[in-house]
Amino acid sequence: MSAATVSPEFVALQQALAGRYSLERELGRGGMGIVYLAREVALDRLVAIKLLPPERAAMAGRRARFVREARLAASLSHPHIVPIHAVDERDGLVWFVMAWVDGETLGDRVRRAGPLGASEGARILREVAWALGHAHARGIIHRDVKPDNILLERGTGRALVTDFGIARASDSDGSDSGAQHAGTPQYMSPEQVTGEALDVRSDLYSLGVTMYYALAGRLPFEGPTTVALLAQHAAAPVPALSGVRPGLPGALSRAIERCLAKVPDERFVSAEALVEAVAEVRDPRSDLPAPVRAFVREADSAGREIGGAMVATASAGSAAFFMSLGRGFDYSMASSILGVTAVVTGAFALGRLGMLIAGARDLVRTGYDHGGVRAGLALEERAQVEETSARQAPPRWETISLGTLGVAKTALAAWLVTADSAWLFMPGLAGVVAIPAVTVRRLWTDLRRGPSHWYRALRGRLGVGIFAIAALGMRGHEERKPVAGQPTVLAIGDAVEALFAALPDEQRRVAGDVPEVVRRLESHALALRAGPPSSDAAARLETVVSALESVRLELLRLHAGAGSLENLTRDLEAAREIGRRVEAIEEVRETVRPQRLTPVDTTRRTPA
Repeated sequence: MSAATVSPEFVALQQALAGRYSLERELGRGGMGIVYLAREVALDRLVAIKLLPPERAAMAGRRARFVREARLAASLSHPHIVPIHAVDERDGLVWFVMAWVDGETLGDRVRRAGPLGASEGARILREVAWALGHAHARGIIHRDVKPDNILLERGTGRALVTDFGIARASDSDGSDSGAQHAGTPQYMSPEQVTGEALDVRSDLYSLGVTMYYALAGRLPFEGPTTVALLAQHAAAPVPALSGVRPGLPGALSRAIERCLAKVPDERFVSAEALVEAVAEVRDPRSDLPAPVRAFVREADSAGREIGGAMVATASAGSAAFFMSLGRGFDYSMASSILGVTAVVTGAFALGRLGMLIAGARDLVRTGYDHGGVRAGLALEERAQVEETSARQAPPRWETISLGTLGVAKTALAAWLVTADSAWLFMPGLAGVVAIPAVTVRRLWTDLRRGPSHWYRALRGRLGVGIFAIAALGMRGHEERKPVAGQPTVLAIGDAVEALFAALPDEQRRVAGDVPEVVRRLESHALALRAGPPSSDAAARLETVVSALESVRLELLRLHAGAGSLENLTRDLEAAREIGRRVEAIEEVRETVRPQRLTPVDTTRRTPA
């Protein structure tokens, strides 16, 4: 951070934190405070520090309440809640130290890529509801649920709720007149607007507004002033989500619309009831084994990179051809450089295809062939079609303008190549290659509404060819059926145990019961899969799988140097608690149904 951009708050907070934390840069600011990225000196890890607004911290009573209730929020430990490491005050400043999550907010995701698909939206809704339910069970109301307080972890997509620092104990006496109105006007519940007593259903209303925005790409209420906006939340009927975003599963639309009821008694009684209502809206991709899901994600990335390289190759090659028709040293030199560029970008495309073949070979080695992967590719294609169709197509004039501007820029870049200036020669060459590639990529993204040709090719002859090349020299490998064969929970469990076994001895001793926790959760999951289907069993199964995934992700971060044993221990304790709750539920069910019709085999298969 340069001296010109250092704010007074930055300097004051750094002075208060000196020796413990080192501030790196400001991440964002709003009415509820300023967030900084910092490094914890003792543990040498990145953290996020939120500084409360000075005008709030200046009031002794309000400052004491914030510290007291933030420390209560710091006691929360859940896979979908960003943990608060510390709450402190000094020299009139009050701040929270939280875990730093590498990713983006839900608000950023919608602004960048448009409304969510139904499956992804239902998953995020469940994960946020689980987090809120955990807090509600401990007497804590968030009071500021909104897209910018929901983080999506990069690479995994896991939703984590943050900013519990302004949460309030549900049994608080409400002596602070500003407490009821804390929050963001666009997401306030009617009872927040009118200053009435709040309970957990206020958070569910805010979550309903948040998911309405995430799925529709717009808020249910918008007004020219804050007063007009709050008045709509207090009394105006909510536009039906099913009318704004047709095609959503009925269970998902109805659940969100129920959250938005003006009267709290008409909403869900708890976050758990909300999760149960959307339990059947599942992403079928979650049933794919982990290796297949990983290959499908890699194939998507490879398609984008190969496509961009091929456009750059075609652009450079065409420019080289036309330059070769001209006369003079500049034309000859430009033609040679562009020809070399075309060869390099073409080689990159082939190299990226080779990396995809190598990934397919790893998949074949573990027993999955093209026939099994086709299901994953089809599901991913369907999800992308759903997401692109949810985005509003740009106006025709905007598309024409973009294409015309791209052609004009390319022509200008070609002219720079022939200009009698060494300073303009290289920028012109770069523009001739890059501008068409960027323009075509943008036009393709804006205009595509149907199935991806790349996924169609991978499901067809191109994919057959890739797996045929990948399988060369490999005979007798065990074939598996990704969807109907090995349960996903066992694949995750195997990955967790392999990651745990690869840890140093000292770290394994600290977290020595990882294998035991994994096996217990696997046993519960297999029993739930084998039992009678119900939304209740499906929700519990998803909770168990989510706990296993959290442990796996923390082990991955630990191997990458970005995690900590403290976080792993926290996730393990959360997994144990989930296992205990599932056991308790199953024991109750056994007392009312003493005889099992079919015994469930929860033993693990023998490793190959």
